[in-house]
Amino acid sequence: MLYSAYYSSDSTSGSTVATSIDAHVRWRVAGEYRPNNASKAGLLAETQQFLQAYGQFGSLDATRRALIDGALPQRARDTRVTIVEVIQRRLTRWSPPEWVLADLVCFAADTVEPALHAALLLHTVRQDALLSDFVHDAVVPRWAAGDHVLVRADVQHFLDQREPAHPELATWSHATRAKLAGNVLSILRDYGLLKGRDPKQIIEPLVPVAVAEHLVRLLRAEGVADIDLASHTDWQIWLWDSVRAQKMISAMHNQEAMLERSG
Repeated sequence: MLYSAYYSSDSTSGSTVATSIDAHVRWRVAGEYRPNNASKAGLLAETQQFLQAYGQFGSLDATRRALIDGALPQRARDTRVTIVEVIQRRLTRWSPPEWVLADLVCFAADTVEPALHAALLLHTVRQDALLSDFVHDAVVPRWAAGDHVLVRADVQHFLDQREPAHPELATWSHATRAKLAGNVLSILRDYGLLKGRDPKQIIEPLVPVAVAEHLVRLLRAEGVADIDLASHTDWQIWLWDSVRAQKMISAMHNQEAMLERSG
């Protein structure tokens, strides 16, 4: 699997050359589609429990053991193992800096604002190539065109369109594709980008300032220059355009300047 932006292939040696400051951090996934989300949907409550446990233990290994050994409510151990693996794939397998996990722990503790929903939408899309392409190339254009309805058939149509560029799709069973289509929509609903059951409607998610600040810090850590922050496509995950993103960034700068003057 390839990771975009900060990993590039050396055409002469065939090796992969890390060009990011944090070479071990795999900022976002790209390349081959994988049916990772065919097994589970959003797992919002379980993810919140995972982050709360991590806040308590400060160790991913200890968190994993605690949840698998019975902290999760699911009766079957195999189910608990699968749930923890899905959560780790979405949040920790990319070796995030510690500050990312610290922010997520804070968002999980916030019971007033939907911070965790917006943050999970951001990170889950960034860490799944299929989900990222579906959001950017199917959901965002529909929203812009005023067509806010999505059904499972729309996901299936998207997969059909992508099959020439992603031949791995042809190896998936009908059952896998059907389960994935349902879970893709459920994940986006669980994290605040859709609402309803069948059909689902695209809605603009609520994004607390702290989560927008989290994205800015992510982009800067990846090496995105301040002048390019507002035009980055990650804002589109929340259905924001560059104008709205720039307003938020400007407000952050003004707040920083006020704090500096008062300090």
